[in-house]
Amino acid sequence: MSADKTMRRVLVADDDANVLDAYRRVLDGLTAGAGSVTSELDALSDELFGEFIVDVRDALLSDVVYCRQGEQAVRAVEEARQCGRPFAIVFLDMRMPPGIDGLETARRIRRIDPDTNIVIVTGYSDHKPAEIAAAVGRPERLFYLLKPFDGGELQQLATALATRWSADIGIAAELAGRVAELEAMNAKLTASEARAQAAARTDALTGLPNRTGFSEHFQARARSGGMGGEAFAVLYLDLDRFKDVNDSLGHEAGDALICEFARRLQATAGVDGYAARLGGDEFAVLSTDLARAVDLGERLIEACSTAYSLGETMVQTSVSVGVASAGPGQPDLVEAMRRADIALYAAKAAGRGVVCAFDPAMERDVLGAQRLSRDLALAIESDELAMHYQPLVCADGLPINGVEALLRWHHPVRGWISPLDVIEVAEKSDLIHKLGDWVFRRAFTDSRQWPDLVTAVNLSPVQFRSPTFLDRLARIVAETGADPAMFELEVTETVLITDLGEAARKLARLKEIGFRVSLDDFGSGHAGFGYLNQMPFDKLKIDRSFIENLRVKAGAEGVIHSIVGLAQALGLSITAEGVESTEQHLFLKQAGCMQMQGFLFHRPMPADALAALRNSLRLLQESA
Repeated sequence: MSADKTMRRVLVADDDANVLDAYRRVLDGLTAGAGSVTSELDALSDELFGEFIVDVRDALLSDVVYCRQGEQAVRAVEEARQCGRPFAIVFLDMRMPPGIDGLETARRIRRIDPDTNIVIVTGYSDHKPAEIAAAVGRPERLFYLLKPFDGGELQQLATALATRWSADIGIAAELAGRVAELEAMNAKLTASEARAQAAARTDALTGLPNRTGFSEHFQARARSGGMGGEAFAVLYLDLDRFKDVNDSLGHEAGDALICEFARRLQATAGVDGYAARLGGDEFAVLSTDLARAVDLGERLIEACSTAYSLGETMVQTSVSVGVASAGPGQPDLVEAMRRADIALYAAKAAGRGVVCAFDPAMERDVLGAQRLSRDLALAIESDELAMHYQPLVCADGLPINGVEALLRWHHPVRGWISPLDVIEVAEKSDLIHKLGDWVFRRAFTDSRQWPDLVTAVNLSPVQFRSPTFLDRLARIVAETGADPAMFELEVTETVLITDLGEAARKLARLKEIGFRVSLDDFGSGHAGFGYLNQMPFDKLKIDRSFIENLRVKAGAEGVIHSIVGLAQALGLSITAEGVESTEQHLFLKQAGCMQMQGFLFHRPMPADALAALRNSLRLLQESA
């Protein structure tokens, strides 16, 4: 128990009654309520110890205990310590027969209470001070008083030691309090650090381990030999077209989708895998069962492809998975993740919603596509792409009555990249939206050189399905000041198959803005009369494969006659593309096709060349 610094207790141990009475003469005068007490031994005390004057003060000492043997003193100190009322000072006579002497008494008292001030009172030199200090310990709390002592000297010593003891106790209490505060603060800091370390390893949104936690778990398993010396697998996953959810429904809905996906991922992985969120819509699973890693990936796809309920909206999405192995011994997480990433890219290229295991053959193709994707992103950002324009002509071949905008990219290393390859890379890397916006801005700007001609612009199905497509297009129209009535947007049959109702709504909205809409490559897919009857098309473009088959494949002429008749019945204009020979031209004219496009008439050309061509034709017509 802690001591009270105001409780200055004194213990006196001496076998001589006269000496004890002399102590009382001095010490009792320092206790509360003491007065000028005399006894019949005062004269003897004066003769033995000299005359002294006692100042009666207010409770300098709380009480004084007297005993005549060493064992009694030891018991008194022990009892005082146990009840929390320790002695501030112990005065010990060195010779207290019978029983233990003062030196042994002091040694035992010091073991019981290391903090008490011990005063050795003796008139003989039984032991040297150095020997006493070595035997008792704590020499800074060990003092000496020679017999016969002076009352004033005893009073001064008792006063000084009692005051010092109170100060020491107060300082000790203050230090103990400060230590307790520091310990509490340290405990809080330790707990805070633990929380910070846990937060640094945990994804705040989903509660799954983050990239750091995933890496540390991987390294810990590798170091502990938990892999059992066997190869294991890393599964790399991400949600397909997650950006569309964010763009159309907002980030709150996107976060809800991520959380639900994480819950399904963790539940499905179970004991077979350690799931983590790496960032955005990217997740990873560490599996110790390499042989069943692909099976795990397929289970994850199945579990995570069920429709998600986001408030009042149901969202259907899928997940793509790439799988790579890491060998036993010293597995490399960075290399395993790199290979899993390549496999994931291959899974997306394979149509999304599938699982692909890494194969060395993928690396060449995928890395090449990734490099091309990075180069394309830079080309869009740096405005290094180009637009060429191919004229459309009337049935007689003149005049030019429209143009089609065609994308061109001259790669600094690979040279000219096929437009089909450019679109494929853009769609797989989600660059199609930025690329589409760039095409619209350039076409809208270039068309100022031929304000009397309708310019056709192709739409990618991925671009068309974007929830933000209409808003972005309207913004570009406002920025460039383009007239939508002078533009024709070409879509393929693919946009009709995915979601007929949504496609009809968007096409109707484009018509409201003022754009014309044409169905490109008609006859190459599944579009039929039912589709055409529900969609607000202005034109049909006959797929070039039918034009190429003229005079070569039986039935080609009949198909073209049917398409032209269908268009006329629906009140749609019609264009034949890919016309490269006079025979094709004459047949199409006879069949009733009133607009044509192809190398027979003009090749695609830059905007300036097109403007110069029109100027030359106009001068030629004027001179005629």
